[in-house]
Amino acid sequence: MFKLDLHVHSMYSDDGKGTPKEIKKSIKKKKLDGFALTDHNTLDGARKAIRELNSDNFLVIPGIEISTKDGHIIGLNLNTVIPKGLPVQETIEQITDAGGIPIVPHVFRNMSGIKKENLLKIKQKIDAIEVYNGCSQPKTNVRTARIAKNFNLGGTGGSDSHLPQYAGYAYTLIDSADLTIDSVIEEIKKKNTWGTGKTLPLSYRQDRMVKSIKQFFQRGLKRI
Repeated sequence: MFKLDLHVHSMYSDDGKGTPKEIKKSIKKKKLDGFALTDHNTLDGARKAIRELNSDNFLVIPGIEISTKDGHIIGLNLNTVIPKGLPVQETIEQITDAGGIPIVPHVFRNMSGIKKENLLKIKQKIDAIEVYNGCSQPKTNVRTARIAKNFNLGGTGGSDSHLPQYAGYAYTLIDSADLTIDSVIEEIKKKNTWGTGKTLPLSYRQDRMVKSIKQFFQRGLKRI
């Protein structure tokens, strides 16, 4: 059973800190087998991580957290940047066409979740949603897990950390014999994965919320 944090941010996100190498160090310290670098609207960090950090016993998956018109969507196993600002349905299609797999993170988050009404529109086009987000309240993760089961979707887990020390707090359980991108993606497509872990410290989550609100106004009332 492999453990991968499938939602991590680095210094390549406008609101993140830390290098991919620092993230790997933190992930390995927590005895995980790898992570997906999912910076906001860029593959720069993921490309660097793939070149420098992958090994036979540690996996890095390239990803992006894309700012759609309706909220955030994660695209895993992408080599092409998907434009931001598109409707969520079109974003899902572009991820799939590019050979990636779409994951819906933090469905119910106020400023960046796509919410249940948009999930209903795309549930036939996705295989999994993020059922455990380290920055979400435990009761919200319980609610999301219930939605996944009701919609017959698989689940993933990720810390959603923007600082290296918190990477690996939440992760995805993957029952596979091979630690490769193809095998991980295949298990997600089969809806065989699930998310678990622990919630990031309250002080960090409060700081993240305050920072997010400040940046929202600094961007002229635009989401990241």
